[in-house]
Amino acid sequence: MKKINIRSIAIMAMLIAVSVVLSRILGFYLTPSMRVSFDYFPIILAGICFGPAAGALVGGLADFIGSTMISGLGFYPPLIIGPVFAGLISGLLAQYTFHHDMNRWWKYMVVSCAADILCNLLWGTVALSMLYGSPFGAYLLVRAPLKLAIAVIDAQLVCAVHRALRPTLSMWQ
Repeated sequence: MKKINIRSIAIMAMLIAVSVVLSRILGFYLTPSMRVSFDYFPIILAGICFGPAAGALVGGLADFIGSTMISGLGFYPPLIIGPVFAGLISGLLAQYTFHHDMNRWWKYMVVSCAADILCNLLWGTVALSMLYGSPFGAYLLVRAPLKLAIAVIDAQLVCAVHRALRPTLSMWQ
């Protein structure tokens, strides 16, 4: 894990709050199993900026806080695995594959889309099929186009925000 100081903790808390707002307040449901939201973008950003453990922590806390305090749907434990692993995967890819050298847009696409596709699309679909007792394949076919589009938008958001934050973050570490 990268060096964590009070400023890093404050930014991670802000990313948790942004994720909760993006998912629970600004997100909306097309169907009970299909939500349009960009809540993975701050989680992926936390993994890139602060490492895999911090990314996993931001993902887990954001999902837990959002589902227990704000969501009317309640907390379903298998769904928390997706955000936790999204932060973990994005941190691991940024740290070990690219050695924190995120100087090209395609690197952001790889990190963000890998986390979004594996965790949001695939694991999220598995968890929802377990929750609702419906076949995985049917949910995947319905959710894939929307979740793939969201993955690309998340990657662009992560790229823009990380490039803007990079000078400030490097000054603190």
